[in-house]
Amino acid sequence: SAQAVNLQPNPPATPANGTHRNNPRRLYQLDELQLVKIKIGTHEFNTWVMDTESKRQEGMMFLKNEDFKDTDAMIFVFNKPQELGFWMQNTLVDLDIAYVNERKTIIRAVTMKGLDETSVPSHGLAKYAIEFRGGLFKKLGIRSGQKVEIPSSVVAKD
Repeated sequence: SAQAVNLQPNPPATPANGTHRNNPRRLYQLDELQLVKIKIGTHEFNTWVMDTESKRQEGMMFLKNEDFKDTDAMIFVFNKPQELGFWMQNTLVDLDIAYVNERKTIIRAVTMKGLDETSVPSHGLAKYAIEFRGGLFKKLGIRSGQKVEIPSSVVAKD
């Protein structure tokens, strides 16, 4: 029997209305996450908040470059400052990560390679980790020692 063919084009990854494509491999869809604005110097970012262990574990997994822009970021918030280590399991794209201490100062800024399962340590006590599109730190001059403006609403929920 003949198969029905859907001739509709795939919807764009980021339609004009600001919603993101549904990703069946993700537990948390981007549009379901709390969104806050953070600032580093003059640069402002629309930032998804990862405030539970389950959200922190998923992070940017299974996202593609077209799923987020240079002005998007993801912040991982922990209950207390601690040595952190992030890896790129199931993360398809290169990311820049900033480890940020309790005083909201970047203590380490580094690029991580997509799918690299080597742990990248914070080299100090961090309360936050913020991930951005890979190569953005170099492009914008973001580095250790800079202050990050993080809203007080960004707290761990576990």
